[in-house]
Amino acid sequence: MTRHHIIILVLILFSMAMSALISRVVFERLPHLEDEVAYLFQAKTYAGGRLVVETPEPRRAYWQPFVVDYLPTGERFSKYTPGWPALLTVGVLMGQPWIINAFLSGLTVALVYRLGREIFSADVGIIAAALTAFSPMALLLNGTLMGHTAALFMVTLFLYAYWRIERGRHALRWGIVAGIALGMIVTTRPLTAVGIGAPLIAWSLLRLLMSIIRRDDAPDRSEDVGAQRDAPLLQTFMPLFALGIITLIISASIPIYNYAATHEPTKNLYTLVWPYDRVGFGAANEYGRSGHTLQKGFNHVRFDLSLMAADLYGWQIGSIITTPFDPATIKPEIKNQLLNEGDYWPFIGISWILLPLGLVIGLRWGSIFIAAWFFLGFVIITQTLNLPFGLPDDLLQNSVFAWGWWFVAMAWLCFPLVMIAFGRDNFQVRWTWLLAAAAMGLIIAHFTYWIGSQRYSTRYYFEGLTALSILSALPLAWLIQKIGSRWLVYGALAVALLYSLYAYSTPRITALYHYNFIGQDKIDAIEARREGDRPVLVLVSGSDVRWRATGALMTVTSPYLDSDIVVAWDNLQPGVREAILERFPDRQVIEMEANGNDAWFIGEEQGQEQGEEQGQGEEQNDRG
Repeated sequence: MTRHHIIILVLILFSMAMSALISRVVFERLPHLEDEVAYLFQAKTYAGGRLVVETPEPRRAYWQPFVVDYLPTGERFSKYTPGWPALLTVGVLMGQPWIINAFLSGLTVALVYRLGREIFSADVGIIAAALTAFSPMALLLNGTLMGHTAALFMVTLFLYAYWRIERGRHALRWGIVAGIALGMIVTTRPLTAVGIGAPLIAWSLLRLLMSIIRRDDAPDRSEDVGAQRDAPLLQTFMPLFALGIITLIISASIPIYNYAATHEPTKNLYTLVWPYDRVGFGAANEYGRSGHTLQKGFNHVRFDLSLMAADLYGWQIGSIITTPFDPATIKPEIKNQLLNEGDYWPFIGISWILLPLGLVIGLRWGSIFIAAWFFLGFVIITQTLNLPFGLPDDLLQNSVFAWGWWFVAMAWLCFPLVMIAFGRDNFQVRWTWLLAAAAMGLIIAHFTYWIGSQRYSTRYYFEGLTALSILSALPLAWLIQKIGSRWLVYGALAVALLYSLYAYSTPRITALYHYNFIGQDKIDAIEARREGDRPVLVLVSGSDVRWRATGALMTVTSPYLDSDIVVAWDNLQPGVREAILERFPDRQVIEMEANGNDAWFIGEEQGQEQGEEQGQGEEQNDRG
């Protein structure tokens, strides 16, 4: 075993251990966002052998956020696509849902190393793996029950499998692997699949075109020339064909799930929760509560990138703690920003600082035109939306123009591949741009969505971490070659990453402890009141009860209502309480009262109402 192998093994174990630690200490292995509650509900439904469950009555008594009771079919189901919940089901069956993200986080680090090593060098692989393992975004999301860790693993696997396709050996086999990965991305995060997949699809079409051109240009030297001409085309086509077919087969699970839920395979389940929750540009209550425009999309990108510039590796100008070397002393205004706000991050993040150098090194001076194309396009794209040369407001509000701009931006992103394909091709130059385009494609894709993302970091852009880490590793690997001291660079990087772990990641992530008022303490309080081994019905009374008041108890309530603890809400409407009690005649009843986000046991003093202080949910931060 080489030193590199030892280092990467340590990084893999570190990533898995931190996922386990954060999931236990910060999130107490409970969902804290509505999304996680719905994912866990969906996974438990699958674990019981069904895609959907029958809506129980009275249905409001057992309601959970982002879970739909579809009256035309009488079925209850989550609004989300089935990819991540299907993986989470394995953890549910093991009794440890958190373990799936922990395992996938380690696999991702390993794949980042392999991809960086094979395209560039072992040093690039090691450095990129370290950046990925220590990224505050990764540390945070790996400890949750969100699907982004799984999506990042699948993106990394897709990129690696596509790289292996291009190398030629066992290309068909790797085409199948790439199809599985891309299909899982589609079924986990469809918009991510668009952003990541667009540059690779463009390159695949160019590869096929080049194979046809080469075949047509082949000289006639024997009677078997037709077979010789067809061979390069078939060798290029068959892995890509396998990739596409497998992707479509796996993606078909979405309409299958939709049909099981609503009997309409093309139904957008998101709109069953919020009618305006859809991708695109348009009027209020059709695309977002207040409408979605190109300008709003650009605003969200600016807000989210300001946080990502710090969250990517924890490097910023300024400190988020009040006392040096004490991560427990997070500044109150920073904690409020992390829990409630969704606009500009108050510090200047510099985690991106290695990326321009990485592009220059990866594209090489012979490809300076590509770099010029990138920077020119970047300036044009931003200035069409920003001061002082921005376009007229009425044009920026036009949805047709917005879609036109979006397609032009995607074309701009892919055009350098044409120059690479028909120029002097170099695989390192090519893959430098493919990695950069995948990360930027993710950002451009999310221009079309009406809401930004900051509560669990800028998670909409998280699946670009592999590409960004490899590109950021290039300057440090180049420096190693120039100064001839690998361990000096490794040591400096280790110090920077350990400091960011201590002074940035720790306070930044622990600020989310008991976020949305979710904690193990309520479950423990129920267990303390249990009589023997009897199953428990927690009956919560109140006319104005938000999901956060009983969120922790929802997470232990089975979709089939057969779990050891079941929580039900008596909304004080006639007959509701009686119907609940009739359904569970043999359970011990523990009664609670609730108001807003607060719940307390009957006979005890009401807790302090905190509903307006945090936990409004990032979906409600629709900032224009």
